[in-house]
Amino acid sequence: MRKISAKGEALKPGPTKLLLAVAAYTLPSSAWAACTVSNTGPTSIGTYPSATVQTGNALYAKVPAGFDCADALLTVLGSDTLSVTATSLQGFKLTSAKTNSSVSYALAADSAATKPITPGTKFYYMNGTLLNLLGLLGNSVRNVPIYVKPSSATEIAPGTYTGEFQLAWEWKLCTAAVVACVGSTQSTVPVTATVSITMVVQAKPVGIVITTRTTWDPQSTTVNPRAIPGSKQRTTITLSNPNIVAVDANTLAVVLPTPARGAVALDGDGTSSTAYVTTTEGSPASSLEVRYASPGDGNDDVDFSSDGGVGWTYDPTTTPRAVTNVRIRPHGTMAAGSSFSVSLPYALF
Repeated sequence: MRKISAKGEALKPGPTKLLLAVAAYTLPSSAWAACTVSNTGPTSIGTYPSATVQTGNALYAKVPAGFDCADALLTVLGSDTLSVTATSLQGFKLTSAKTNSSVSYALAADSAATKPITPGTKFYYMNGTLLNLLGLLGNSVRNVPIYVKPSSATEIAPGTYTGEFQLAWEWKLCTAAVVACVGSTQSTVPVTATVSITMVVQAKPVGIVITTRTTWDPQSTTVNPRAIPGSKQRTTITLSNPNIVAVDANTLAVVLPTPARGAVALDGDGTSSTAYVTTTEGSPASSLEVRYASPGDGNDDVDFSSDGGVGWTYDPTTTPRAVTNVRIRPHGTMAAGSSFSVSLPYALF
């Protein structure tokens, strides 16, 4: 039986009926789902040498920003908005608890930093009909990221740096639509997430320079000695600390291979000094010390190996030529910017 309109016209099934049916399936059965804002981290933004941060070569690191909206629809049917305002009680700085030094950082909405996020200023990921204008969200608002880059105009002390910033999120997002947005989720006040981040600054390696000079030969003695069989030489290892902080105590070790045609000269280098180990402080002084008692003393800072460094208990008193390596372990801290030298004599055969 056909249905008749008030004017007596037959009603024909059409698009309107279909659209209503679609809308009925699209609408949620309960209240619109809400977006979530949660604290995140601590998240590492990387490990860098100081020079990388100083030269601006540190990359923008991706970290979770705390905003997630599983039920939002990115459509052109509504006036969707999503914005964030960044603040920091710490002044957007990462601080090392060990050295009390700090490093600044900047925020951006993309890894290339073409869309920087200015502290205290509302930044729009979406704004009304300019839906996802910046292309920053892709096709969803799931787990929106933010990007962080450290920077410094001066050298940074090695250590672990920590900090946090706050992101105040505001949104109005469509959650159901047919030919118009018929359901949405909206923040009534800004909702804030705290984002915690960490960064590690690596210490520069201690510099090592090794030099060798001939100190005595059996023909010229100490006057312009030559490196001939039977002569003696002294090899000097100079350590330098390029960092702005001291090297941790008792962490240095230098392993020196025995040179070709050489043997440790336990009786000295042929000069007036018969010392096996000599040390020299640089400027500024390092405060390091190398203790040497005797070739067989296992408690001093100089050890000998006859097997390529596998074991360090060899006593070279009887057979000096059997020594393959000498290990020197200075004890104490090494002051910032300091240098220290230790030297050992060898006999050529």
